[in-house]
Amino acid sequence: MRAIRAAFVVTSILWSASLVLAQAITPAEGKPQARSGGSSAASATAAPGSSGEIKAVTQAIIEEIDKHSELMANIEYLCDMIGPRLTGSPNLAQANRWTRDKFQQYGLTNAHLEPWTIEKSWTRGDAKGRVVVPVEQRILLESAGWGPSTRGAVRGPVVHVKAESKEELSAYKGKLKGAWVLFSEVSVQPSPKQPKPSLEGEMRRRLRDYARQRDFRREARKFLVTEGAAGILRDSNKEHGLINMTGATDNFTPGELPDAFLTTESYGLIWRLLKHGPVEIEVDLKNSFSTGPVEVYNTVAEFPGAEKADEVVLIGGHIDSWDLGTGATDNGTGIIAVLEAARALKAVGAKPRRTIRFVLFSGEEEGLHGSRAYVKAHEKEMAKISGVLIHDMGTGRVKSIGLQGRYDLRELMDKVVEPFKEAVNLDELSMKSMYGTDHLSFLPHGVPAFAVVQDEAEYRKTHHTESDTFDKVYADEINQGAKVLAAWAYNVAMLPDCLARDPKPPQSGMFDAPEYQQPRDQKPKSEDAKPRRDAKGAVASQTAN
Repeated sequence: MRAIRAAFVVTSILWSASLVLAQAITPAEGKPQARSGGSSAASATAAPGSSGEIKAVTQAIIEEIDKHSELMANIEYLCDMIGPRLTGSPNLAQANRWTRDKFQQYGLTNAHLEPWTIEKSWTRGDAKGRVVVPVEQRILLESAGWGPSTRGAVRGPVVHVKAESKEELSAYKGKLKGAWVLFSEVSVQPSPKQPKPSLEGEMRRRLRDYARQRDFRREARKFLVTEGAAGILRDSNKEHGLINMTGATDNFTPGELPDAFLTTESYGLIWRLLKHGPVEIEVDLKNSFSTGPVEVYNTVAEFPGAEKADEVVLIGGHIDSWDLGTGATDNGTGIIAVLEAARALKAVGAKPRRTIRFVLFSGEEEGLHGSRAYVKAHEKEMAKISGVLIHDMGTGRVKSIGLQGRYDLRELMDKVVEPFKEAVNLDELSMKSMYGTDHLSFLPHGVPAFAVVQDEAEYRKTHHTESDTFDKVYADEINQGAKVLAAWAYNVAMLPDCLARDPKPPQSGMFDAPEYQQPRDQKPKSEDAKPRRDAKGAVASQTAN
């Protein structure tokens, strides 16, 4: 380690000296000017593509973000001036255009929007609820995404359906007409006497039986519709009155039954009352849908490669969010870290061998739809994508990179992170398989695709809730994430060869979500796609359900 540090000191001294020389040289008129301390300085002391140049440029990227980061100003604008970014909403379209324009402002090339289509957009309306028997108490709730409205205030009994299979559902035949149904006991939230569960462990538990649970949920919904149930009640599994959010459906189609998330406190009240006898509630949900399909977008920009421009290193995250908060840590932090990484790479005048592509996917929250649409539109390019890295676990420090069990890449990836590992306080690389975000869409094509492993921070508490707002962003930690993204992308782009493909990629159905609709021509578009608007200028007309 001492020898490595000594070599780094010598390189830094030479690099600093070359910086003085570089500052004295006026760049040729009309050419983009790199900020002082960029790779142009490094090239004075090392041959292009040498380990010395790579380390110097990597150090310059880190210093650029330390000294000139625009990340916090950008995420404040995203959260406060644009706000929540539900897929199919005008806010998301605005965020797409704003991020495209920021990439252009920072000097990236081919900044554009790539369209894909959803069946219907959805707009949240008012939600009210109360217990009416055996006592009158207000309950706090919100409609699940793409859930329909109730027909006014709907009163009915609460029934706990204790079933985990189609066969067990049959015991409730003829017993659910007009009922509000709950499927689970109330969750236990963290307290001084009840430590919070590990986010990683929680995700493992959810994924263990994911396919079986998904299939059961579909069967259960069909059964409830057939039986004439009033709707579904869900526990938010959040503390301190926060409401969780996911979809009533996962393919942008209207749900068949009203479906509501309750605060854990309100859900717990109903659960306790049920132990003592019959419970009746009254729920009134008002939501609306677009009259037809809506075009949505992924934001894409590039830093062209100097030698192998047709080969691509991709970093990204999802630009959409749920709509109770402003999507600060899920996933404003991820996409603004990508934007900051792009800005820093351009500012230091990096000259990557391969093209570095920045993609902000939409439709992730409803089932990775935007990244699936991207992969489908770019299917012929998958063999040329060297690697993918996604940032989507909130504001916490990037601890590691989950290599998806790719032991064959471990030694090479250790070399990739060596130039910046100590500077960004990165732990040892992990063999973890990360789930639940957009890198999964690339895996069936053999693409080496990964997600960063992060400190939890407050992610479990605030994500998908009304508390996911700008004040939850930790500046130092998310700037560290931007450094990791930029340095990783640059170092992978500088490798002699593309990262090896996965010899045994997962089957394409392993991460299946319901089908999304693609644009009619099924082709990626390099020009800007303009949102469809009606006569009044709205992105999509809305109608009450």
